[in-house]
Amino acid sequence: MAKPKTILSIDSPGLIKQFFTLFLPISALAGSILGIVYQAEVKSDRKAIEIREQRNVELPAKSIASDFSSVVSDLKFLTAQNELKRLLEEPESQRSRRGMGQEYLAFSQYKNIYDQIRFLDTAGQEIVRVNFNNGKPSIVPEPELQSQVKRYWFNDTLKLNQGEIFVSPLDLNVERGKIEQPLKPMIRFSTPVFDSEGTKRGIVVLNYLGANLLDNFQRACAATLGQCMLLNADGFWLKSAEPQDEWGFMLPERKNKTFAKQFPEAWQKMSGNNQGQFETADGMFTYISVYTLREDQKFSNGSIKAFGSRLVQVDAKAYKWKIVSRVTPEILYAKSQQLLVNFLLIYAGLVVGIGIVSAWIVRVRKSNQIAQEELKESEARLRELQEGEELLKRRLSSQIRNSLDLDAILKTAVEEIRDLLLIDRCQFFWYKTDGEQVYWEVIREAKNPELPSLIGVYPAKEMGWRLEDVLAMGMLRVDDIGTLSNPMGQKCLGLLGYTSLLALPVQTHSGVVGMVSCGNIREIRHWHDREVESLQAIVEQLAIAIDQAELYRQSRASAALATAQAEKLQQALHELQQTQAQLIQTEKMSGLGQLVAGVAHEINNPVNFIYGNLTHANTYAQDLLSLIQLYLQNYPNPSDDIQTYIEEIELEYLTEDFPKILSSMKLGAERIRQIVLSLRNFSRLDEAQMKPVDIHEGIDSTLLILQNSLKEKSDRPAIEVIKEYGNLPLVECYAGQINQVFMNILSNGIDALEQRHGSSKIDDRSPTIRIRTQVLNTHWIAVGIADNGVGMTEAVKSKIFDPFYTTKPVGKGTGLGLSISYQIVVDKHGGVLRCVSAPKQGTEFIIEIPVRQNCQLGSC
Repeated sequence: MAKPKTILSIDSPGLIKQFFTLFLPISALAGSILGIVYQAEVKSDRKAIEIREQRNVELPAKSIASDFSSVVSDLKFLTAQNELKRLLEEPESQRSRRGMGQEYLAFSQYKNIYDQIRFLDTAGQEIVRVNFNNGKPSIVPEPELQSQVKRYWFNDTLKLNQGEIFVSPLDLNVERGKIEQPLKPMIRFSTPVFDSEGTKRGIVVLNYLGANLLDNFQRACAATLGQCMLLNADGFWLKSAEPQDEWGFMLPERKNKTFAKQFPEAWQKMSGNNQGQFETADGMFTYISVYTLREDQKFSNGSIKAFGSRLVQVDAKAYKWKIVSRVTPEILYAKSQQLLVNFLLIYAGLVVGIGIVSAWIVRVRKSNQIAQEELKESEARLRELQEGEELLKRRLSSQIRNSLDLDAILKTAVEEIRDLLLIDRCQFFWYKTDGEQVYWEVIREAKNPELPSLIGVYPAKEMGWRLEDVLAMGMLRVDDIGTLSNPMGQKCLGLLGYTSLLALPVQTHSGVVGMVSCGNIREIRHWHDREVESLQAIVEQLAIAIDQAELYRQSRASAALATAQAEKLQQALHELQQTQAQLIQTEKMSGLGQLVAGVAHEINNPVNFIYGNLTHANTYAQDLLSLIQLYLQNYPNPSDDIQTYIEEIELEYLTEDFPKILSSMKLGAERIRQIVLSLRNFSRLDEAQMKPVDIHEGIDSTLLILQNSLKEKSDRPAIEVIKEYGNLPLVECYAGQINQVFMNILSNGIDALEQRHGSSKIDDRSPTIRIRTQVLNTHWIAVGIADNGVGMTEAVKSKIFDPFYTTKPVGKGTGLGLSISYQIVVDKHGGVLRCVSAPKQGTEFIIEIPVRQNCQLGSC
């Protein structure tokens, strides 16, 4: 510093003039340079702000798109659930409803982003609904389920085709005609569901809590310098720096709170464009349009007013939001003003020492400029790395919410890590043991297209690293493979083409260990500490994702096992009911058969005795009457006592009536013999094996037993039986069991006719049972038994062959008759038992059985 002092101390006009001659131009030049540098700095700073703000509006746009994609994936996941498919096939199944309710409850508990999850039928009635209840999800009881048939979102969704999705506008939730307090932003996602035959059976609805989307939006906007806002297509705030400005399209007191009214010049420039950046007196505005709907699967309509009428459909190109960043003039010019002050101070300092240190100042400025640029580049790279790390974490979280599919999670992880670190190859390994064999297995990789795939199994010995080595090191960080101290690992990595490697273990709660490997092939890579920290954070997120995927897999397996066990129990119960029904009916009919056979045998002996003696009694009576006639002819004048007795007994009438009495007694005895024969034919206890049988004889025997039930009663006329018998051959069957079938069907027909005449409505039709038999072909015959009774509904008809099902009052039916009849015809005889019925149209049972039992096997 001695030299400047010497120069300045020289008191020489010439030197002073030279000094000032040199000083002034250099000072002016320095001032000009400083002015140019100042302008460049201001312009560079402005450019950096513009680029930063553009990125800051793009990031929340990606966040919104990710949230919408995640909800759509959840909706598709719910429409593919097994319980929903079962419910579509069996709409009245309470078990399927409960199962679907439990699935929706578990889904709501896991996601924590849906206010309601619902399934509605095509009539708009809620079948299953789960409410979030501020973090405590619950299944809504059936009596509290509501009809939503008048809601615009239900009607719009019902019009969609398979695979299309309805998305409502983001608005505030309305309950009972009023906006819910505190305010609850809501978006409804819904889609129609179809059964296996392609018939539309209802819709699935997700009420997505809009606060989740808005919170993600606000986090994505955290890096902006100014205010980050979300507007709908009409300029109303969905998210604002001032909460009291939001939701003006729904809250009457805020209807004037619009972006257009607060920033009219900015709105005019923005309204006609999708994205851009400009500056007004209110600051710098950066904006981008967000089209939240995909044209290939979604559309939206509805009202933008809380209580307004439904709007027409909103096309995907018309339904959009705008993300706006506003940097105020104070923030925008703060740095340029500070730069101006700094440059003035610098210039003042330069004026003092410009004559001596001007060249030095230029060199310092140059070096400072270079240093600043390098610092900015480093900061930009670190900022990009940090933003990429956060974006990757969100994508991993989104992938977990989307499917909980481990393979999809790993695929996303390796691809995003490779894109983030700009490396040649990223892989995911599992460490596995098979007996004494220990190996690393590559199951997922992301690589440059020209590189070969390394997916496969690699023994730990050949790799040079065991699990214990990797866990002990915590990571494997190698900038240059040539410097690696492990010769086996160096050889293996060299064969695989690696020049640099960064690998971190992934430890899960289940004990399984994996590893994420990042490698460079083309050139040596010096791993930055920030890159290592980012990879460690991603690996921690990945471990959580793997644990959650494993828990989900285990829960699915447990649910499948429980379902299988429930189905086995249901089948066992059904078989037990059938066995119980068969045992009861067999015991009942066996006892009835023994009783009938015993009664028939006991009646048959005295009846035969009476019937056999009636012939002799008739002969004796004729002889005695003939003798009396001879006496009257030979002794026409009997004594007074005899004449009196003849008059008392009315001999003439007795002679005429006595043969008639004997004839009536003979007819009665013959009738009793026929009844006994019918009872024996019905019971058939002596015919336990199959044998050729006259079907008509069995039907007639059954009708004879039911003769009393067919007679006229006080509450109905006699039942007319119309027989339309065909020319049937003898049929090979269990005669007693076939007679049971006739008895059960005819008894049910008589009950149906009594029920028809016992009703309050007048019915003048004559009660009739029509029995028709015919030969279907050379191998099969058919018996049809029809009545003109009350008939049956489809619901009743579908259950009549179920054990213990009856429509009769308690004590008048067991519900076993038709079930056992079905088993006798179908299982015992290989035949067919069908029912044709409709309400008020009567009922017909059609029995089809083979003439010979080997015909059912196709060998006739």
